[in-house]
Amino acid sequence: MKMIKVNINNQIGCKTFLFPDKQPHINIDGVNENDEVQVTCSITDANNLLLLLQCSNALDNVFAKKKELVIPYLLGARFDRLMQKGDSVDLKVIANLINSCGFEKVYLYDVHSDTSTVLIENSINISNAELVKQYKKEDAILICPDAGAVKKVSKYFELNSNIKDVVYCNKIRNLSNGNITLKVLEAEKCEGKNCVIIDDLCDGGGTFLAIASQIKPAHLTLIVTHGIFSKGFEVFKGTFDEIIVSDSYAEYVDELVRQIKFEI
Repeated sequence: MKMIKVNINNQIGCKTFLFPDKQPHINIDGVNENDEVQVTCSITDANNLLLLLQCSNALDNVFAKKKELVIPYLLGARFDRLMQKGDSVDLKVIANLINSCGFEKVYLYDVHSDTSTVLIENSINISNAELVKQYKKEDAILICPDAGAVKKVSKYFELNSNIKDVVYCNKIRNLSNGNITLKVLEAEKCEGKNCVIIDDLCDGGGTFLAIASQIKPAHLTLIVTHGIFSKGFEVFKGTFDEIIVSDSYAEYVDELVRQIKFEI
């Protein structure tokens, strides 16, 4: 049986719109009873989350089989634990809503932590392997930005033979204001070398700019799966030579950026 694909963000197999009071709505097209359906939705904001829930309801209304859900970007993935007294644990709230849709399989893309696959039922995490393989500079130093990235280091050496050594960072974030303190350990190993920083997400880029300010590489590349780039690309220019990123969050056109399409 053919898998029918519905992409909410690109309005493939569906139409979405907002009523005047900002209520979103979705109408699916070409899906019938017992059809097997794969839904793709990058949950980049609350509106897309609600559209996903509405899409699930629409599929129920035509008695389709909800086989697969593909989530390239997962809203709330960073807020995966209780940070401070009185906080909501956002990932748990969002995971419960996704679970209510009842998909047989849920594909996530390089999620921030294993907590996502624990909380989201029937979920599988797709690694950032295709992005890492895009790096072409020889005899390179991998810069590991924080403790969360350490567990992936050995896999990066397996995926890309251009990576020859690794430098670690000591990073501390103040949870009350978001400020970070970061020190590159063995920064001297980066001098005159091709260097690459690999991480799951870039918001404003403060972590990576802090790293760049402490090293003197010949060439510096940033590889991130999810590029929010909330402060734009100008902050990276003159410091980074290249940014490799997927299209999980948005599509970008800039001379600094090489964007790789994510597909299942």
